Amino acid sequence: MEVQDKRSLDEVKQAERRVIVDLWQQLGKPAVDARLLATIQSRLNAPSENHELHGPAAIARLLADEGAELKHPEIIETDADWRQARIETRTNESGLDFDSGQVMTLTSAEAFILKLEELRLQDDRHQDSHAEIRTLAAEARHLAESIARSRSAKEVARGEQAEIAEWLKVWLQTPSLFKEWLELRKRSGEFQARFPGINHEDTKTKS
Repeated sequence: MEVQDKRSLDEVKQAERRVIVDLWQQLGKPAVDARLLATIQSRLNAPSENHELHGPAAIARLLADEGAELKHPEIIETDADWRQARIETRTNESGLDFDSGQVMTLTSAEAFILKLEELRLQDDRHQDSHAEIRTLAAEARHLAESIARSRSAKEVARGEQAEIAEWLKVWLQTPSLFKEWLELRKRSGEFQARFPGINHEDTKTKS
């Protein structure tokens, strides 16, 4: 059954890739910008387990392999908007407090991750819930990475988002050690030099 399910998922991925490439070719192989990505995504709105392939960055990478010209700033911003909307949907479903109109700060990111850990411990025996929580963290990480790469974002914001992405990476890899790791990270000279305007008492991890 597992082999059959994997084959079915692979077939779905291949079919969606064909839809993306075929549509791009039908449109005359234009440069990949926000408008093209929206057009392609509208054709991929059927229910599918392979949601990640629907992301603007994933579509752009696929078309780049076909020789498409990429409008990188637009792609990054479009991907960030898409991921932020997905995070809002998932956090609302999980009962988390998330303001889609605000990019996470170090303080709000810490609270967000600690809430994820709380939910993980509550649902540790339920694999479906556990997977959903990890997916939400991965989405948040990808969003932070997108903003960190965005040329339109201020340098300070880009640095903060890169830091948040690293926090989420650590939590995804070793969630049970995250609180201790974060305390050490915030006490480090590197962290305090990078974020001198942060009130480190305000970002102190709650026990």
